[in-house]
Amino acid sequence: MAMPISPQPLAVGEPSPALKESIQNPTNQITYATRLYQSKAAANLNQTQLKPIELVHGVPTIQFSMDERMEFSKEEGLHQAIVVKQSSNVPDLPTMRTILPKNFGIKGQVLIGQLAPRQLLVRADQHEDFVNSLARAVQYFNHNGKEHQIRVFPWSVGFNGNEETTKAIVWISFPKLPTELFAKNVLLSIASAVCKPIAIDKATQIKSRPCTARVKVILDLLDNLP
Repeated sequence: MAMPISPQPLAVGEPSPALKESIQNPTNQITYATRLYQSKAAANLNQTQLKPIELVHGVPTIQFSMDERMEFSKEEGLHQAIVVKQSSNVPDLPTMRTILPKNFGIKGQVLIGQLAPRQLLVRADQHEDFVNSLARAVQYFNHNGKEHQIRVFPWSVGFNGNEETTKAIVWISFPKLPTELFAKNVLLSIASAVCKPIAIDKATQIKSRPCTARVKVILDLLDNLP
């Protein structure tokens, strides 16, 4: 049975299969749906508000706040993205697009692309897949009889592939927490005072360990923690 392959978007400038077919068969007529889509796309483009350009020391400059960059990351599906750093002699990109979804146990859809030499960017459309992919910082897989190592960590705004990440996935515990505060929104709110929460452990979810609650978080090791 063939392994599922991560669906990939068309490259910039690459015509869609439907367009290719239309070119090969010029007798095809443009449908109403196609015209409607084209008109909506043109309308959305006309409604786009461009950021003003400022001159800083004589250089044209566009400035974006951190809140804006965070919003852009959500639009681009980067709020649930991970970076995969590969060891040397790893399989090529098409092969990794087949291997990684299986290795991570992906249930939904993912987009996998080359971010930098020996670095891949993986965008998950389901939060559960995002969390499960980060289960182990160092992971291994076998291909053609050889074992390969990868390191996995969450993508973040300002990511620089030439620097080691300061982000780490850790569990934080809340011992002796009143049981009425074990509600999901309460635990995530409490954890957010320290760093970004992403999941609650199974025992907390099924209420089998009422003495302690645990939350998985993305911790920046350079932050001044409370």
